[in-house]
Amino acid sequence: MKCEKSWAVLCALIGATGVMPVAFSNAQASVVSNKPYLLVAAPRETVARGQRDYGPIAAFLTKVLHHQVVYKHPNGWLTYELWIWKDHADIYFDGPQFGAWRLHHLDQTLGPRIPQPQDWRLYTWKGSSVKNLKDAAAGAMLCAPPVPNFATLWVTSLFPNPERQPYIRNVHGWKRIFKEVADHQCTLGVGPRLTVHYLDPNGQKVTILRRSPHYPNQAFTISRTLPKDVRTAIVNALLSPEGEKAMMRLRKRFAHGRRLVAGHASQYRNVDQSLDAQWGTIYASGIDRYLKQDAKREGFVADQKVAP
Repeated sequence: MKCEKSWAVLCALIGATGVMPVAFSNAQASVVSNKPYLLVAAPRETVARGQRDYGPIAAFLTKVLHHQVVYKHPNGWLTYELWIWKDHADIYFDGPQFGAWRLHHLDQTLGPRIPQPQDWRLYTWKGSSVKNLKDAAAGAMLCAPPVPNFATLWVTSLFPNPERQPYIRNVHGWKRIFKEVADHQCTLGVGPRLTVHYLDPNGQKVTILRRSPHYPNQAFTISRTLPKDVRTAIVNALLSPEGEKAMMRLRKRFAHGRRLVAGHASQYRNVDQSLDAQWGTIYASGIDRYLKQDAKREGFVADQKVAP
C-alpha cells in the first residue's frame, strides 16, 4: 500500500486490516478541529462586564457542544465592524441592523432573539419651531447615541440627502438625551417608545415628530462556516431551560428577564437598510480609508482586504 510520508505511521497501524483512511469533508474537519469557536457581542460594555455577561454563555455552549467556545471582547466599534465584515467570529449577539446584514450578505443562521420589538420616537421640545421632518432637516441639532446605534441610524435614514440632515451631537443615555431636549439644549432627540412615554406620560414636555416601525430586537446569529448540525445544536441549546440560565444576565439586561424566542429570518428582511447611510458610503468611497481613520486610536492595523 503506497502512502504519503505524512501518513506512514497511520498506514503502519491500519495496513494489517486492509482498511484505507477515509477522507474527511470540510464540515467534518471543522468538527474535529481544536480551534475554539468565538462568541462576540457589540462592544457596549467594559471587558470585565462583557466576560461577566457572555462568559457563562460560552462556558455553557462548550459543555453542550463538547468543543471549546470562547468569548472575545472587541476593543471598540471599529474593531467590531471589521470582525463583522470579515466574518471573524462564529457566534454573534448584537442589534438587529447587524444581524440583518449578516443574514443578508453572509448567509448566517438566525438564533434566538429578544422577544420585545424595538421602536423609536423622534421628538422635539414642546413649543419648538420644528413641526415636521422638513423643519428638522434645516440644520437642527439632534441629541443621539453615536452611530452605529440603531436608533441614530433610523433617524439618519429619514434624511437621505446628506446636505439636508440634522447636526448630530453624541449623547449617551436615553434619559440624558431626553433631558437635553426638554432643557432646550438640543432641538431633537431620539429614544425608545417606552422610555419616552415613561419620562413624559402626558406629553407635556416633548412633541413626537416621527414614530418608527416595530423592528425586531437583538439576536444571535451563527456563521455558515460552522457545520449545519453544530449551528442547529447551538440554537436548540440557547432555547433550552439550561440556556436560559446561562443567559440570565443577558436576559435581565436586554429583555427585562424574559426568555429569548426563536427568530425567523423574514422578520429581519431589509432591517439592514438603516446601515446604508453609513456602510454604503464606506463601500462607495473606499473601505481602506475608513478603516485607517480610527485604526490607530483603537490599537490595531487595518486589514487592506476586508469587504465581503
